[in-house]
Amino acid sequence: MAPSELAELRNKLNELLEAGLIQSLKAPYGAPVLFQRKAEETLRICVDYRALNKVTLRNKYPIPHVADLFDRLSKATYFTKLDLRSGY
Repeated sequence: MAPSELAELRNKLNELLEAGLIQSLKAPYGAPVLFQRKAEETLRICVDYRALNKVTLRNKYPIPHVADLFDRLSKATYFTKLDLRSGY
């Protein structure tokens, strides 16, 4: 990677970490990063997630309908976050 691209990558990663949009992990998987020049001569980061998506496990069970969840809770009088999350 060119030094200018490496500096831009570090800047982008630091911005995203500080904003809380990403977090650092020690996963065995990664995704290649490419840069494309914008019209203003700045670099745009492009991440290719296709290989990572192939090894990602899909949801095994469908998400229940909201109406079904409300039917389960119709006679309840006390609610906690745990009650609502257990429906999923």
